[in-house]
Amino acid sequence: MEGIKTGFKNFDELTNGLDYRKVYALFGDKESGKEQFIYKLVQSALSAKNAIVYVLTSKSYSELITEFNSRGININPYLGADFRILDDFSRTNSPSATDNSYAKILNGPLDLTGLSVSLSSANSDFVKDAKPVINIFDNLSNLLIYNNPVTVYRFLQFVVGKAKLAGITTIFSIDVAMHPPEVIETIKNISDAVIDLKLQEGKRYFKLSGTSKEVLQFKEIE
Repeated sequence: MEGIKTGFKNFDELTNGLDYRKVYALFGDKESGKEQFIYKLVQSALSAKNAIVYVLTSKSYSELITEFNSRGININPYLGADFRILDDFSRTNSPSATDNSYAKILNGPLDLTGLSVSLSSANSDFVKDAKPVINIFDNLSNLLIYNNPVTVYRFLQFVVGKAKLAGITTIFSIDVAMHPPEVIETIKNISDAVIDLKLQEGKRYFKLSGTSKEVLQFKEIE
């Protein structure tokens, strides 16, 4: 089965894209291009008729849409129908923030139970429509900062287990510079595969481990 195309030509040629039903950890620092990777993946996946549940922990849903637009990615036609946002950030700064047809405002990063329930509900709606579903956590670092890491690990094991049973693909974005090695290692153990991104001399590179088509030496991403 053809994988989920990321929109990056050489990544997709070397890896056949991302495998459905797997859990991916996307590692890199702030300059590595994690956001660019995710945004282009979203564009490609939506064009291929996948559905996406996007979990936000470090920006509001309106800021996310603005960022997509600034990169020339028009997600407006997909909002609600194929692209739903779980905003776990806005209420921290704007207690009066309210839901709309495509974004649900959650209680904040400490309410992992609320996030789990909302994620399950959004996934169920898409699965009922027989759509391939991708859960994207952007980014996991904020959940790890606000909660005891062990609590986050248990939460992730639960949501990943449910997602796999439903045939859902999961992607975690993590800022490696923000966490000690033991946290990164535990996230790797929860994941099936790891994508590492880095910026070097003005160029961005990737490597991929844990899949049938691994790229174990850094390659420039194009």
